[in-house]
Amino acid sequence: MSATNPADEYEALLYVADRLSRRFPHIAEDVLFDLVAEEWTRYDGARFRQYVPVLVEGNCLRLLREARPQPSESAPTAAA
Repeated sequence: MSATNPADEYEALLYVADRLSRRFPHIAEDVLFDLVAEEWTRYDGARFRQYVPVLVEGNCLRLLREARPQPSESAPTAAA
């Protein structure tokens, strides 16, 4: 199928992992797949399965953004 019309939920989650690996190329693919799998398990009992890939992707993006090191405001500046 395609990313916009996956055959099943599993295929949709593979596309999620692929999009994340393109967006965060510095993170190993196996780490991203593990993150997607972990988030996917949070929705085991969800009734509306068609939304699970969207929710998983959103959660993964949030977690990856939060994990990024932020520049310190108190970092010393270089002397001119």
